[in-house]
Amino acid sequence: MRKRRPIDTERATVAVLLLITQQIGRPCPTRNQIIAQTGLPKREVWRFMDGLHRKGVIEIEERAIRPGNWRRMRLTGGKWTDWTTRRVKRRRYPLRRRETTDD
Repeated sequence: MRKRRPIDTERATVAVLLLITQQIGRPCPTRNQIIAQTGLPKREVWRFMDGLHRKGVIEIEERAIRPGNWRRMRLTGGKWTDWTTRRVKRRRYPLRRRETTDD
């Protein structure tokens, strides 16, 4: 049976705080960026971030705009990061040919 590796919460917290301060005025860090900086497992990222939010270390603001939620973060009382960027591929449906009728 696999065991979960222990999470160094202090190191991860410092890494998140540094990442947020580096992103001020730029798009909010993505999950992949947070994983790369903190070493957190993919499934634990948002649970960890929510824990920091509940402790009052960071503030997270979300908008329920499709596709996906948009978010921005800041240290408590600090400056906000910009909203997350979404690279959405819009599906282009082929145009239907209008059939001309000769009457």
